[in-house]
Amino acid sequence: MDGWTLIGCLSVIYLAVLFVKRLGKSVPILELMTLIAGLQWIIGPIIEYANPSNHYKYYMYVDQETYMSFIVPAYIGFMAFILLGIKSTQKYRIPIANLEYYSKYGLIIFGIGVFFDLFGGVLPGALKFFGFILSNFKFAGAIILYFSKDALLKKVFYGAIAYLFVIALAKAMFHDLILWLVFFYMFWAIKTKPSIPFILTTFLIAALSLTTLQTIKAAYRSQVWSGYSGNKIELFLTLITESMFDGDSNIEEVDSGEPGTNVRLNQGWIISAVLYQIPSNEPFLGGETIEEAVFSSLLPRFLNPNKAKAGGQVNFRRFTGLDLSDGTSMGISIIGEAYGNYGITGGILFMSAWGFFLAKVWTRLFKVVLKNIIFVAFLPIAFLQVIKAETELVVVLNHLIKSLIVIFFFFWYAKNYMNWKFSNGTKG
Repeated sequence: MDGWTLIGCLSVIYLAVLFVKRLGKSVPILELMTLIAGLQWIIGPIIEYANPSNHYKYYMYVDQETYMSFIVPAYIGFMAFILLGIKSTQKYRIPIANLEYYSKYGLIIFGIGVFFDLFGGVLPGALKFFGFILSNFKFAGAIILYFSKDALLKKVFYGAIAYLFVIALAKAMFHDLILWLVFFYMFWAIKTKPSIPFILTTFLIAALSLTTLQTIKAAYRSQVWSGYSGNKIELFLTLITESMFDGDSNIEEVDSGEPGTNVRLNQGWIISAVLYQIPSNEPFLGGETIEEAVFSSLLPRFLNPNKAKAGGQVNFRRFTGLDLSDGTSMGISIIGEAYGNYGITGGILFMSAWGFFLAKVWTRLFKVVLKNIIFVAFLPIAFLQVIKAETELVVVLNHLIKSLIVIFFFFWYAKNYMNWKFSNGTKG
């Protein structure tokens, strides 16, 4: 293991330890974001370099030294500015138990989310994103109700988890389920204060569950997307049982064209393709997509008809030189985009600046939480796209800024027209 690889590995381990220690004491969303990035940008590639999958497409396009000599310094700069930037927030303890005084508000917020979940689909295209944000209010409401003294209202929290599971089975898409389960776990940990051995045990169970899910996912999707009309829960459990005892529920090896388990973790194969493509076959973009992302996040589509669209197909093809069908969504990640625009030194500086920016946003939002405890339940909605290591800047910035606009407008409206009272302490 070369020097940069070792440093990168130790950095991710440090983040993992820090994340575990902060569970139950705070809502460590930025720590989670940085840890996910480290797992996908560093640990996944380390596994791939040590044990290549030999997939025809999902492999590392540059050697380990070339890859790690950029990724690790860029990641450390990103991580350092995140941790230093949020250090001041660690001296405060969020009075989250005071959410018990806001069950009535939580129920209304939950109802808003359910309404837009059911009827948001009829909104015109320009408003669909806002409908999506409002539909996620049901999870913020569920978090608030979890702290209620009313045992019946508490069950809404577990009902939201069951709802996520059912929707995931219906669509054969599990990403939102996994993300929201992690968010819910953070709030559960604050309330129950689990021991570190218990946290590590749940992490081990989660890792085994994710590995099993990855093993059966392709087979499950194949049947569901082919029009399976039977009981999807029964199908899901059957495939899990076959995977655990027979080991043949899904063939996702090279000959099937499906990526293996580590390829799902390893975002590095895409980043390595960017390192291979630029500048050998495509010149550095000099900030072109960064500027597009900033303008796209600040202006609505009707004022910016050339606004970049989510999905990443155009940037993926341009940055990697690889083909991607219009129906497939793949992101080059912010760190890949940083390199493609600015090169090694510029990419490292950009990732440091990006970490500084996110830390500043977090500290500002944390000050809002200290004045309005209900706001803490909305933080996962604002950072839903930010924590994804594979997502491009245009998607991350657009979601962060637009979601915060929706959330702040809601609180302004609730305060001025619904006479809601907010505080960090006693009853509203």
